Amino acid sequence: MQLSALKKLVYCHSTPGAESEVFALLTEQWQAAGWNTRYLGRYAVLAERPMLRRHAPTILVCAHADSPGYIISSIADGIGTAVPLGAPVCKRPNQKVNALSSSGKTVVSISDTGQGEVTFPTVPGLQRGDRLAFRPSWRHSADGRVQAPFLDNRAGCFLLTQLAQVLPPALPANIVLAATGGEEFTGFGANVLARAVPADLVLCLDATYSSEEQGICLGGGPVLTLSDRSVLISPAVHQCLAELCRSWKLPLQVEVYNYSGTDARAFPLAGNPALVLPLLIPSEGNHSPKETIDCADLSACLELLTRLCSDSEAQAALLAEPSASGGPRP
Repeated sequence: MQLSALKKLVYCHSTPGAESEVFALLTEQWQAAGWNTRYLGRYAVLAERPMLRRHAPTILVCAHADSPGYIISSIADGIGTAVPLGAPVCKRPNQKVNALSSSGKTVVSISDTGQGEVTFPTVPGLQRGDRLAFRPSWRHSADGRVQAPFLDNRAGCFLLTQLAQVLPPALPANIVLAATGGEEFTGFGANVLARAVPADLVLCLDATYSSEEQGICLGGGPVLTLSDRSVLISPAVHQCLAELCRSWKLPLQVEVYNYSGTDARAFPLAGNPALVLPLLIPSEGNHSPKETIDCADLSACLELLTRLCSDSEAQAALLAEPSASGGPRP
C-alpha cells in the first residue's frame, strides 16, 4: 500500500460541508488509475469504470470524506466562539488548530468552555462561518501503526484510492467508488448518494472504536457492524460474510451497538433496497488530534474489498434472496 496517499489525505482540510480538498485529491488519484469521475453537486464525488456491464450487479464502495471540526459562530472584543460540527474531542487547553478563511489558513488556540463550544483569541481576517480543524500531523511507527488526526475517515478514503489501483478492468460486477460529505454532521452526502446510485451491494467504509468490551482491537482486522443506529445485519448475512472470510483466510471482527452510526443509514431511508455492509477500521482516540490505526487492518480490509468486488460466487451468496426460514436460498 502507498501510505503516502493516506498522509496527503490527512493534510487536507475537510470539515463537514467543506470537503473540496479531499474530493479533489480523490478525483486526481482515481483519474490517474483510469476511472471516470463525476460530482453529485457538493455532496459527493464518484468514480466509475468507462464501460458498465448491463445485467451485472452494482457494488458501491463508499466512505465519508469529512472529519469533525468547528464553525465560528461569533467574534466580539477579540474573542472568537465556535461550535462543533460533529463531535471533535478537544481535551487539551489552548489546543492549536487551523482556521480556514477566505484569505487562507492561519493558526489559533482554542479552549473548550464545557458548554458545547470553544473560544479563542481571534486573528485578523476571520469571520462568522469560517472553519476550525485540528492541525495535521503524521507518525508512522515501526510496529505498523499510524497516528494522525482525521483517520476517521481518511483511512476509508485511502482504501478507495488503493482499490481503484488494484481492481482489474474485467470484473463480474459494476463497481462504483464514492466519497461523501457531511457524515459527521447532517449526513446529507450519503442521502444524495443513496438516491443517485441504484446499487445492489453497498460496502460502507468508516472507523470504529477499539473496545475491550466488544473484543475489538487494533490489528484484529476490519470490523462488521451488526447493529447500531444506522444498520441491522441479519444473522444469515453475518454468517455468509464470516464464512467467506474464513475461506479467504481473512480476519473479521464484529461489533454490536444500539447507538452511533455511519452513512449506512441513508440507503434504506432513501428507499434503496441494497444490502449494506459497514466495514470499519478499528481506531484509538477517535475524533481527537491523535487517532491511531494499524496498517494490518488497512491491508486486510483492502483484500476483503478486492475479493468482494471480484468473486461472483461471493456476490451471489450475499445477494441471494432470503428463504422462508430466514437463510439464503440453496
